[in-house]
Amino acid sequence: MKNKTGIWIAGAKGDIATTMMVGTIAIRAGLVSTHGLTTMLPPMNQLSLVGLDDLVFGGIDVSDRPLSASAQSLYATSRTISRETLDAALPEIERIEHDILVDRQMAWKPRSPRDQSKTLAEHIADITGAIAAFKSRHDLDRVVVVNLSSVEPDPAPSPGHETLEGLDRLIADDDKDAVMPGVCYAYAALKSGCPYVNFTPNAGASMAAIDELARQAGLPYYGSDGKTGETLVKTALAPMFAYRNLRVLSWEGINMLGNNDGKSLDESDNKIAKIRNKGGVLSDILGYSPHAGIDINYVPSLGDWKTAWDLIHFQGFLDTNMTMQFTWQGCDSVLAAPLVIDIVRMAEFACREKESGQMRHLAAFFKNPLGVKEMALHSQFQMLLDYTMRHLGEKQTLSRTHDAGF
Repeated sequence: MKNKTGIWIAGAKGDIATTMMVGTIAIRAGLVSTHGLTTMLPPMNQLSLVGLDDLVFGGIDVSDRPLSASAQSLYATSRTISRETLDAALPEIERIEHDILVDRQMAWKPRSPRDQSKTLAEHIADITGAIAAFKSRHDLDRVVVVNLSSVEPDPAPSPGHETLEGLDRLIADDDKDAVMPGVCYAYAALKSGCPYVNFTPNAGASMAAIDELARQAGLPYYGSDGKTGETLVKTALAPMFAYRNLRVLSWEGINMLGNNDGKSLDESDNKIAKIRNKGGVLSDILGYSPHAGIDINYVPSLGDWKTAWDLIHFQGFLDTNMTMQFTWQGCDSVLAAPLVIDIVRMAEFACREKESGQMRHLAAFFKNPLGVKEMALHSQFQMLLDYTMRHLGEKQTLSRTHDAGF
């Protein structure tokens, strides 16, 4: 059974989105493997997930840069794709361009002067209209909305975030201090009948008002802040110290990256949520809070590549202090893009299964998994396995019942 599914992306011309599009096209063409895709592993590959051939891309971006230029930079600058892959992808990339809405006004900061002519209600109407047109134009069975936009500051705190009625009032009052673009994307997605995924540290999916809207609409959603690099290693490694009763004294991390995400994080207001999400995992895993310095530096020459250097100072038997260091060097977008595909496939499946609310079984994909206190990677991955086996067990039971003639 085909499930033609749209992936409507906020930040559709960014590095992660472009890598996801090019990668999907390359897999379809048989040019690259499916390495990096968790949903291609057993037992997840036994679920009736939407196929890569049935994914259609569209979205919104603040940039009027051609999508083809973003794709070409993967070859010319990041060097993550071959010329053959680029040439194979460009015709489809140029077609996808027509499904991307450009709106330069979809970026603002709280408590700052602004001259945007559009209100929040108008922005949301534009987004819902674009999603509806995208779905109709491609005759899609459903659309999953994914936020891959640049990092933005936290919105000004407001009681209106706690209830849907309160959020509706903030939107009606055009309170752009309390309602950031990320909130608009979450609200518009759920109002459009679409599952929503927040892969950024931006506000939106974490608001009680959004949870209320999702449950009211009977839709699944999840976030926040994709776990792709240093924090992935940290959540895999920290349990080792706990299991061996090794006391972590300090865990210092220095992160360097040069893409647009790095540029956005160079602004102090923008990096608050990111540092909060990266720093919160250790206390949950270890049961105490070691000194954990986190630094994020913008290094333009690195482009889409990032380097994380971590120093772990720990104490063992005889109170002997020891040190471990690791260096993680990876391509930010290549690490993130397959996770987004995985999450979209699982979100579409959850929607088809009529599940609603937080998709907590996807905790392993996020630094700040909503509704989940367990931060150890292996325990989070077990949640995905348990969810998968539960669904496979139900399908097998139904199949046996059908075969028996009941």
